[in-house]
Amino acid sequence: MPKFIDTIYGSSQLASSIERKSLQILFCTLAVLFSLSSQISLASGRADNVRDSRDFAEALRLEALGHYDAAARIFREIQRKRPNDAYVLSALGNAYMNNYNDVANGVDKAEKCFLRALQLDPELGQAYARLAECYDSRGDFKTGVKMATKALTVKKPDYDGLRERAGAYSNLKRDKEALADIEEFLKRVQKVERKHLVQRATILENNKLYERALAEYRRLLKIKYEDQIVYREVACLQAMNKNEEAIKTLDGLIAHNKQDDAGYLNRARLYVKIGKYKEAVADFSKVLELQPSTIALKERAAAYEKMGRKDLAQKDLIEATRL
Repeated sequence: MPKFIDTIYGSSQLASSIERKSLQILFCTLAVLFSLSSQISLASGRADNVRDSRDFAEALRLEALGHYDAAARIFREIQRKRPNDAYVLSALGNAYMNNYNDVANGVDKAEKCFLRALQLDPELGQAYARLAECYDSRGDFKTGVKMATKALTVKKPDYDGLRERAGAYSNLKRDKEALADIEEFLKRVQKVERKHLVQRATILENNKLYERALAEYRRLLKIKYEDQIVYREVACLQAMNKNEEAIKTLDGLIAHNKQDDAGYLNRARLYVKIGKYKEAVADFSKVLELQPSTIALKERAAAYEKMGRKDLAQKDLIEATRL
């Protein structure tokens, strides 16, 4: 059994084998979600007391559940007692950066944690990888690439830097480099998550490798249905000039959610592309019923023009000026 688990529960007979096995599974999951759990001094048996180890484990559990604000409070308390522990600082920075209740200040506070961690340990790849995420979140992708590259080249590399650098490359339109990085990351990561596969599919799409991207999106949809993934599937089909198939895909999306105005709008535009103006008008009308907009009015007017109904087109254009 890992030392960290023994540190938390000890060898007492009070912990049943089931409890200990459940804890092992929990920590394996947390190690994937946040690699600090396998490296931090608390986890390697050098903790001053059991309470710190338990608190750190609780903070990781809260992070895994998305409760970053609560996790940050615990990490701050541990960091107060261990001001020179670079791993604790990185953990605290990660909690700050992901705390959606403090978006305005979270990244700035996280950056300070990571910079301080690197002062204490200049070879800590985790801090560089998360620092890259800070810069990427601000749109400074060139610096993000530099920090992510540093994460991969220090003595304690963090291969999450590959994923972060792939995202920065993608935003810099360096799509081939982005694809190489995400492919290498997926070879190295212990547990592939859905977000990793979505990122690869998006990068494949950016590289105009539509067949591969489409296959990836469809695999993801079989596992879990998400509207946004359906729209990426439709975008790939459109890029491949498979408009009829794209319409069928949107048929499924609309059947799944009959109040999705974006679904009707996208299908209407596809109907226009293939010359089915009557069907397009019906969809534009549904969009206007769900969410009135000048865009839908103007596009329906254009469809009416194609049908020779200039009177209705003019009516829509007048209405559009009133919205």
